[in-house]
Amino acid sequence: MVAGSTHDKVIADQREMRSRKISVAFAAPALWFLCVAIICIAAYLHPGLHSVSSIYREAGAAWIRQDQIYSTGESAFLYSPLIAAFYSPLALVSQNLSEALWRLLLGVALPLSLWLNARKLFGFSNNEFAYLLLLVLPLTLGNLHNGQANLIVLVLFLIASASALQSRWWACAFSASLTVYWKIYPVVFVLLLTVLFPTKLTARMFLALLGLFVVSLILQKPSYVLGEYANWVSHLVSDHRRATEYYGRWRDFYLLLRLIGIPISAMWWKVVEVITALIAVAICVFGKMWRWPAVTLVFGALSLAVVWILLFGPATEAATYTLIAVPCAYLLILGWCDASEASEMAPRRTATVAYLGFVAGDIINSWFHIKLDVYLIHAIQPCFAICFAVALFLWWKGQISEAIQRIA
Repeated sequence: MVAGSTHDKVIADQREMRSRKISVAFAAPALWFLCVAIICIAAYLHPGLHSVSSIYREAGAAWIRQDQIYSTGESAFLYSPLIAAFYSPLALVSQNLSEALWRLLLGVALPLSLWLNARKLFGFSNNEFAYLLLLVLPLTLGNLHNGQANLIVLVLFLIASASALQSRWWACAFSASLTVYWKIYPVVFVLLLTVLFPTKLTARMFLALLGLFVVSLILQKPSYVLGEYANWVSHLVSDHRRATEYYGRWRDFYLLLRLIGIPISAMWWKVVEVITALIAVAICVFGKMWRWPAVTLVFGALSLAVVWILLFGPATEAATYTLIAVPCAYLLILGWCDASEASEMAPRRTATVAYLGFVAGDIINSWFHIKLDVYLIHAIQPCFAICFAVALFLWWKGQISEAIQRIA
C-alpha cells in the first residue's frame, strides 16, 4: 500500500514538472508576442514617436525617387544604398503602417533566428529556449520600441553562426555579408568566420559581398547607385563625432580610458581598434590550431565580434548594446546549468553580474532622462561589456578543460 502511494506520488510529481515545462515554454513566446503586439499598435497609433524608423522610410523614398540619400545631422541615414533599397517598400505605404510593419518584422525575425541558433549551437530544449527568450526580452525591448536596425544585425549574426554549424556555407556567407551593408563594423564577424573556416567561406564571403553590390546596381539606375555609394563612403569618413568632445560621443573603451585619465588621441584610438581586432583573430586561430569544439569556436567568434563592436567599434551608442543580449543570456544559462562544483562558480557569478549590469544600464537609459554629459552613466555599459568578456574567458576555460579530460 505504501509502495503504491509512493509510486503515485512520483507520477504526480513528474506530471507537475512536465506541466511546468509546458507552461514556461508557452508563456515565454506568448509574453514576447504580446509585447510585440503592444509596440506595433503604439507605433501605428503614434507614428514617429520615439522612433528612428522614419529615417529608414525617408531613405527608401529617396532611393525610389533617385534623390540624395545621405545628409548631415543627428538624423542622418548611415547605411549603404542597398539597405535604402531594402527600406523602399516602407515608403510605399503610410507612415503609421510602415512603422508597425517594421516592428512586426523585427519582432518575428528575432525569436525565429534565436530558436534556430539555440538549437544548432547548444541543442536547447523548448524549456531552455523559453528561458533564453525571457532573458533576451528586456535587453531588446528598447530597440524594438524605437525600431532600431541593431536587431536585424543581431538576427543575421544568429543565422550566420547557426548556418556555419550546419555547414550551410552560402547561407552563412550571405547573412554575414549582409550585416556589412547594414553597418560597416560587422566586417569583424565576417573576418572571424573566415578565419575559422577559410576553405569554406573565403571565396563565398567575397562572392556574397560582391553579389549584394551587384544586386543594388540592378535594383536602381547604376550611375545613381554608384554615386550614392561614393556619398555613403564620404559620409562615413567625414563623421568626426568622436573628436567633438573630450570624452567622445560613444559608450566604449575610449570613454573608459578618458575617464581614468588616459588622454588617448583619435589617431591612436584607430591603432587600438586594429590591434584588438587582430587579437580577436589570434584567439580564433589559436582555438582552431588546438582543435576546440566547433560550438566553442563559433560561439566564441560571435561573442568576440560583439565585444569588439561594443568596446572598440567606431560608433557604439546605448542602443548598440542590444547585440550582446543573446551571447550574455547564453552564458548566464550555461553557467547556471553547468556550474555544479565550487571551481565552476566563477563563470556563473560573472555571467550573472554582466547580465544584471546590462539590464540596469538599459533601464537607466530607457526609463530615466539622463543628461547627455553624464559620462559616468555612459560608462556603465562598457564596464559590463568587459565583465562579459571575463565571463566568456571563464566559459572558454571550462570548455577546454572538459575537452582535455575527455581526451585523457
